[in-house]
Amino acid sequence: MIKVAIIGASRRVRAFVKSLKADYAENYRLVGLMDIEAGKMRAFNESLEIDIPCFTDFDQMCRETQPDLLLVTTVDYYHRDYIVQALDRQISCICEKPLCVNIGQCRDIIEAQARNPKVFAATSHNARYHIAARTVKQLLDEGAIGKVNSAYYAEMLGWDHGSSYFRRWNRQKALSGGLQIHKSSHHFDKLNWWLNSKPVEVTATGELRCYGPKASPFHGENCHTCPHIAKCPLPAEISKNNIDFELFAKYATEGSYLPDKCVFSPEIDSEDFLSVGIKYANGVGVNYSLAAHCNIAGEDIFFEGDKGRIEMRRRSNAPASVLIYRDGVKEPENIELAEEAGSHGGADKRLFEDLFGNASSGRLATLEDGIQAVLVGIAVNESLKNGSKIDVQSLL
Repeated sequence: MIKVAIIGASRRVRAFVKSLKADYAENYRLVGLMDIEAGKMRAFNESLEIDIPCFTDFDQMCRETQPDLLLVTTVDYYHRDYIVQALDRQISCICEKPLCVNIGQCRDIIEAQARNPKVFAATSHNARYHIAARTVKQLLDEGAIGKVNSAYYAEMLGWDHGSSYFRRWNRQKALSGGLQIHKSSHHFDKLNWWLNSKPVEVTATGELRCYGPKASPFHGENCHTCPHIAKCPLPAEISKNNIDFELFAKYATEGSYLPDKCVFSPEIDSEDFLSVGIKYANGVGVNYSLAAHCNIAGEDIFFEGDKGRIEMRRRSNAPASVLIYRDGVKEPENIELAEEAGSHGGADKRLFEDLFGNASSGRLATLEDGIQAVLVGIAVNESLKNGSKIDVQSLL
């Protein structure tokens, strides 16, 4: 029986716990939960109908539970701390993306893995597992459009989704690295994986346009205490019907973190719009954009090859699509995508099969993959700061 401990009573790790309970209980047992807030851990246990022993001290939890595997889902800035400790303690670990948020943390993780090369560690880049992403990967690897010359990737976050990052700790770069690391690590990882190459150059522009203090004449601390809530265009409500109440508010005490922070707060320093140019070692050029204030939600991803073009589109309110435009053929070929059940369009289920099951799809992201994804986001931040082209691999 593999003993599993959780670092961070987060919304994201709930999917892992549900899967372990429903599909892998024969081989995995949850033995410990660690967070800085006791009330949040109590709410976490109650909401999932479990009773994992709770700790606020990592050393104590490790001593008392002797875990074989850590699930690391804390605030992004602290991922490095627990990955390094897990490796040095010879404990396997799975870290939610992004792996870390700055170059010093990347180096620390690389050094820890070099010290402990036999300890299993992975990054949970579940976006690789969506059926549309898997289909694009297969087509590219098969040479369906020949040699890829360029790609275009546009991520559109609708107002509800986009504003959620600016209500939470993600809005501070010190904790998240900005959306270019926290959110875009998924996208950069997919590009690296699809293109079978490493990013070598990055140039970037970006702005904070629709959130932060310049976007509104007023602001408060939290929506539930704000005197301006009646005239706010982006109010949030933590009601007893949603998971934010169940996890954050039910046992909150004075000073507890609640994810309804003001989206116009002066402390926000993360850009809500990014435009990025990426050059890969194999010569492919990529134009990437992210906007967190869109009127539609989804992504458009195009690959131009010397024998055709692939178009992948996803929308929040419609099934994903993949089209191939082949040279000499007037009409595009529509690739059938069988819808898959489960969170993140069925991607989580397939990720968990790789992590906890007996089979391996070959898609699981390693720590090196996680670092390469984070490196693009770090290079974006460097380019925004310096206004220059960044040599990505030299950052390490």
